[in-house]
Amino acid sequence: MRYFIYTLVLSAVLLCSCSDTDDSAEILPVDTTTDFPDFSFFNFSNSTELLQYQFRAFEQMGSYSNIAALDGINPNIQRVEVAGEVVGLYSGNMVWLKNIRNGAVSSGTNFFEESDTEFRSWTINSEQEVFSGYNDSDALDNFRLRTISLNTSVVSDIQIGALSQNSIPAYHNGRLAFYENQSTTSGGQQSTLVLVNTDETSLIDLEVLEGVHIFGLAFGDANDFYVFLSNNSYIRYDAITFTPLENGTSSFDRVLDGSESIINGQLFYTFMLPEPSVIEDLPAVYDIASEETTLVDITPALTVLAEENGWSNLERTTMNYAASLESWLIGYRYTDSNGETQGGVAKFSNDAALLTNLEVTDHPWNLVVLD
Repeated sequence: MRYFIYTLVLSAVLLCSCSDTDDSAEILPVDTTTDFPDFSFFNFSNSTELLQYQFRAFEQMGSYSNIAALDGINPNIQRVEVAGEVVGLYSGNMVWLKNIRNGAVSSGTNFFEESDTEFRSWTINSEQEVFSGYNDSDALDNFRLRTISLNTSVVSDIQIGALSQNSIPAYHNGRLAFYENQSTTSGGQQSTLVLVNTDETSLIDLEVLEGVHIFGLAFGDANDFYVFLSNNSYIRYDAITFTPLENGTSSFDRVLDGSESIINGQLFYTFMLPEPSVIEDLPAVYDIASEETTLVDITPALTVLAEENGWSNLERTTMNYAASLESWLIGYRYTDSNGETQGGVAKFSNDAALLTNLEVTDHPWNLVVLD
């Protein structure tokens, strides 16, 4: 869902709205039957404040804080990367890693400096490190990985191989996987798949898949990851050893961005609809065994919610699956009867039933669920 998040963050940075919230003190109790997990979200709609909303399941209560002031984080965040309980907040060439559970923050300045000889492809983070994939040749044929530990300031650099600038990364539990779709010299398809042990900063292996392109990869819940291919198949790998565990047929043909997860053989992702569709993107579940896709159509329930409350301009801002509750948390914003922008988080079942709604004063972006 990372692409979805990128789009929303960039849009939010361009918005200009004000809040009269006392960010350091406001406590917002909610009905004790809400049954939300611990979660947090960020609000980017003010050029001088970066609001973080923290909801605590034990108390069923949430509060805001201005982490630009409290943690020294630049409020003009351009990109967000989530790794477990840690959020990477990126602004220009700086990054802050904030642990949502305990509040600890580490920062990095100039974590990657573009130059005439180094061309960055992407940057993501783990709970403690920042990873940058880059090329160090004008021909873009010598891909490398730079790892910077924000805790120890140790910098490691390893050579990967002949990739250009179009690889797509995913991180999970000490493993960084990425791939690049390529054309062969004869004009055919091939993909290069890479797995790195980030605990040891070492290349586990690199595999070239002939005759196919990769739609996307997603980590599972059994030290494994899945790669979905253009020839209506998938490969499941052991994430520790990079050994193929199984091959199977697949009807999945969506592009993944690396932030999705597979739980009990089901892929939870955002079903991105092509422009100029008038239907908003939806939560979706793909069952790998049955090859069936289920769209969680939350539109009717949200429409009724808006009509009952007299809201207008209702817009979804983030979607997250809470595995412990077997439900989706959907962030949204709307315009109230006074013309003010407000927001909320709604909990939906996999059958698209609205279970609980929590209204907040500053609309959510980048929801992080602590399952």
